[in-house]
Formats: sequence, structure tokens, C-alpha cells
Amino acid sequence: MDQKRQLRKQCWMWALGWTPAIYATLYLVRPVCEFLKKIVPFDLAVNIVFAACLSVTMVIFFRKYKMTDGFGYVLLLLILSGYAYGLATIPHPEEKIHFIEYGILAYLVFRALRLDHGAWAAYVGALALTAALGWVDEGIQHLLPNRYYQTSDVALNAVSGLLGLLLVYVFSGQRVNALNG
Repeated sequence: MDQKRQLRKQCWMWALGWTPAIYATLYLVRPVCEFLKKIVPFDLAVNIVFAACLSVTMVIFFRKYKMTDGFGYVLLLLILSGYAYGLATIPHPEEKIHFIEYGILAYLVFRALRLDHGAWAAYVGALALTAALGWVDEGIQHLLPNRYYQTSDVALNAVSGLLGLLLVYVFSGQRVNALNG
């Protein structure tokens, strides 16, 4: 098997493996969260874990990619503001976890699509596929006895994917190439 084909297979395995991992937690997440709410300040704990994940992501990206233009920093500030707004306004801590789940999913799908498509097609395709998989997530919840379908969660899953893709965009060399034509 040639190297690109092997890489394609690996990237899609990660993306398609992450999706059932998200789906597999749907039934358990509510009871686990209810239990954790009884023993720890759960909302604060979720915010701290999310901030830690975002910080680690930022450190990794800053080490791997060098931003040299003001536009990248402005866009990064807007993305971080989007995350902060979500953390401050989403009332249920377990819904904040969508930021991590669907941000990672969008990145994994983008990485797989990027092997065979241009950057913009990969971004658009990753966002569309992430949104569709987030919609399926809600459809599965509709079937579970301890969960329910929410249109707002479908939107949250899509926005979470979008923010994750924007982070990839800010730190990728494709951004500079796209701006320069």
C-alpha cells in the first residue's frame, strides 16, 4: 500500500473512530454528569478542563506554526472570544463539552479531506460533515430514554466544529497562502 493511501486510511480511521466514541457516550453522559454535580463544582470543573484543553491546543499550535501577521492574532482573539462567550452563556456544563468533541471531530475530518482536496474544499466539507454528524448525534439522543433532541444542540455542534476549524485556519500556512492569492 502506498504511503498516501496509508495516510488517508489512518486519517479517516481517526475521524470515523472519534464519531462513534462521541455517540457511545450519549447514554452515559447524563448519569455521570449528575453524579459529578453532587461531588464537585461541576460547572467550574468543566470550565477548567476546557480552558486547559484550549491552552494545550494553543501551545501545540504556537510551537508548530508561527503566526507573523496581525490578522491571525485578531482572528485568534475572535475565536477565543467565541469560546469564552459559549462557556459563559451555555447553562448546562455537559453541553460545553460539545466544544471539545466537535472541535476535534472537525479537525480530524478536515485532516482527512485535506489529503485529497484543496484547503477551502476541505474546510467547507469538514464543517458540513461535522454539522451532519452533530445532527445525527441529536437524532440518536431522541431515541434514548434519558436524552432528548434539541435543535439548539445541533447548532452548538456545528458552531463547535466551526470554532475548531477556525483554530486550524489561524495556525495553518494555508491562511497566508489564501490571503496572498
